[in-house]
Amino acid sequence: MKTKIKKMLLLATVLPVFAASGFAGSNGNGIEYYRAGLYGAAKIYFMQQQNLSAPEQAEAYYYLGQIHYKQDEIGPARYFYEKAVEVDPEYPFGYVGLGELEVKSNPKNAEDFFKKAFGLAKKDASIPTEVAGIYIAEGNKIKAEEALERARKINKQYSGIFVAEGDALKKEGKIGEACASYENAILFDTNDKTAYLRLAQAYKGINPDLALQYLNRLMEIDPNYIPAYAEIGDINYNRGHYKAALEAYEKFIAVPGVPLTQHERYAFALYFDEQYDKSQEEVKYVLSQEPDNSVMYRIEAYNNHKNKNFELGLQQMNKFIQNTPKEKHIYYDYVTLGDLQVEMKQPEAAIESYKKALELDSTKTVIYDKLTAAAENAKNFPLAVAYYEKSFTINPDYSLMTLFSYGQANFSAASYYIDPQTIAKETTPERVAANEANFNAYIQKGMQAFSDVIARKPDTHLGYLWQANISALVDSYNQLREKPMTGVAKPYYEKALAFMLENNANGIRNNDIISCYRYLASYYFTLEDLASVGEYYKKILEIDPDNEQAKKTLGMLKIKY
Repeated sequence: MKTKIKKMLLLATVLPVFAASGFAGSNGNGIEYYRAGLYGAAKIYFMQQQNLSAPEQAEAYYYLGQIHYKQDEIGPARYFYEKAVEVDPEYPFGYVGLGELEVKSNPKNAEDFFKKAFGLAKKDASIPTEVAGIYIAEGNKIKAEEALERARKINKQYSGIFVAEGDALKKEGKIGEACASYENAILFDTNDKTAYLRLAQAYKGINPDLALQYLNRLMEIDPNYIPAYAEIGDINYNRGHYKAALEAYEKFIAVPGVPLTQHERYAFALYFDEQYDKSQEEVKYVLSQEPDNSVMYRIEAYNNHKNKNFELGLQQMNKFIQNTPKEKHIYYDYVTLGDLQVEMKQPEAAIESYKKALELDSTKTVIYDKLTAAAENAKNFPLAVAYYEKSFTINPDYSLMTLFSYGQANFSAASYYIDPQTIAKETTPERVAANEANFNAYIQKGMQAFSDVIARKPDTHLGYLWQANISALVDSYNQLREKPMTGVAKPYYEKALAFMLENNANGIRNNDIISCYRYLASYYFTLEDLASVGEYYKKILEIDPDNEQAKKTLGMLKIKY
């Protein structure tokens, strides 16, 4: 007779065990789906079977009974067990199923049904193995061991015994011992596909490489073994190998009735593989089967963001967050919400969203990058500086461009203190002192950042030029408060100018060179050195003969050019 395994879902209460083998090959795929816990797929398969012989029909009825039993549908389970006995009174597992129904309510009747099954297949170790699983599920270890011992006496090398033992150990949390039992099953039957699957499932969360090895061996035995593809897909999905995950999921979800979980992951894998339209199609399918599936509303918003449907995506993301318990939110929800708000010109709202993303996962450097960009977009440069500095503690290997942007953020933050409106509010000594302290802090941090840019890349003009630019703020700060301009920026502009004049192929640095000349001209103007002022504006005209400011200034100074 043909063997089978009773496989439970994660929250099922009945232990997976084996059933009979030997005939009814037409039921093979359905049995494998059942053994792997794919009850929906197995049910569809058995219900679609036609033109079966009596033994095959009894087998199909038995598995349909088992499927309903696993789903706590006792009435339908009894109906199919009785149908199995009716169409083939010699099929032992029909009686096993009827006995299973009686274990709790009438143990004596259960034993009678089991004895009937034993009598019909005295040399089939799968019968007592199945009964052992029933007793283990009920917590009756004594009866379970009696049944297993009966199985060993029939055939101590029957691999199903070791699979059943492994399932029992796994249920108790003894993963190592369970895996040893599954290995023993393979030792006695190198083609035991269920044992390979169990090993892969046991290891996929703790040693995915080893899990894939077992799955590869399983696929060598049977390349068309559908249950394995769900595990292969999950492992590759968790590793971020989305193309490999998609290939596996596509084979798995082609089977009607498989769990929606893999359809969900397939939709996400399509998203991460940038197949947004196809991901949306899968979202629609899942929602047609499960309209309240909040995960799909999440991915729907993600897809619309990537497809540049920003307004719709923002509506969907807000709705998802509002209608989903906080404990189910993930950091990427708020990253996506922030990205959508940026696109819809809502930088302040984006800042708050990115802050919430950090609350959920402060290790993701990308969130800091987005937060600083949003803060800069909102002209909130002190906030940008603060989050640049936080990001540096998370990622000490930050890029040169990030360092440069940090220096510019300090420049912009310091610029606030040379705004006439800011100065007008300096009505108390305390406010004056606070503003000066804040200004100097941003200047110092910016100068250090640009100094570090020079140290990391001395062959670029940016560090030199921006040291000069931020130093020029000090001159402006003093001038606007009627303090003497001491030319703090002069040596920095001269240094930057010398560097750029030597590195100005095809005039690429002309605009920056002109800005240096303009500052130096202004500096000499404060010293009333008009000859030097004229010389610098002449230099500007050498580069840009149409520069109106230079012409106007030279004209006022009555200097020919």
